[in-house]
Amino acid sequence: MNTLPDLSQLTHEQLLEFTRQLALQHQSLAQSNQELEKSNQQLDAKVQHLEVSNQQLDAKVQHLSILNQKYEHELALFKKHKFGSKNEHLTAKQIHLWDEAVEEDIAAVDLELERLNADKTDAAT
Repeated sequence: MNTLPDLSQLTHEQLLEFTRQLALQHQSLAQSNQELEKSNQQLDAKVQHLEVSNQQLDAKVQHLSILNQKYEHELALFKKHKFGSKNEHLTAKQIHLWDEAVEEDIAAVDLELERLNADKTDAAT
């Protein structure tokens, strides 16, 4: 930092020039301060926007997680029925039709789980 000159040693013209330089520095600092405050306000607005976006993404991730759990549970029930003991009061044709329906449902749930997991991965990045 510059050291201040001994003001008692300066001529009237030098004092006037020194005063003008100080005024210019003051004006420059005031302008810089205003620009910094404006930048700070813009950054605050961006932070608020990002916080809202983050909350929305968190809500979406939570929703997808709940759907994922729901479909995993449904899939487990279908698999339990398919691979569990067969209900003896159903005819062979009924069991075959039920198994086909369960296999279709399992495939549909598997596809939905893959899509949800892909969405969840995309939302995290």
